Amino acid sequence: MTADSTATTSTAPGAEYADSASAAYRAILQIIESVEPRIAAATRKELADQRDSLKLIASENYASPAALLTMGNWLSDKYAEGTIGHRFYAGCQNVDTVETVAAEHARELFGAPYAYVQPHSGIDANLVAYWAILATRVEAPGLAEAGVKHAQVVVDLRHRADRRARALARRLLFDTDGR
Repeated sequence: MTADSTATTSTAPGAEYADSASAAYRAILQIIESVEPRIAAATRKELADQRDSLKLIASENYASPAALLTMGNWLSDKYAEGTIGHRFYAGCQNVDTVETVAAEHARELFGAPYAYVQPHSGIDANLVAYWAILATRVEAPGLAEAGVKHAQVVVDLRHRADRRARALARRLLFDTDGR
């Protein structure tokens, strides 16, 4: 280094965020541990498991520390059924603010004119994945075998006298009554 240059230490992008998020979680885990050590241990083990392997399960997510910290606050106490500005219960204006901000971020992220950010249960995500597999592995080959492009045509196949067409219709429509 020359005498004119100054030594600067650069930190990686997000390093300060990561440090403060880690400190916040260590503090939270200490509080949890003081109440129930087994829950704190299980939480630490889950973090280790998530860092050790990637699980591609449709109904599971890997949330950022900021999202996790946000989920563990007083907003979790609210029951806010309905939509922004049209809740079934009074006193949801703070939830409306959070949902509005989340929708704004989602619209910006995906370049979409609208975004619906209310959570659903994991079963929704699992069913979508299951239906996608059924559509590509069962329905599409079956429709191709039948020489048709839409499942409604298969409904009509059930009434044909051709035994092969009826069997194909039963398989594609998950018909178990054997008609």
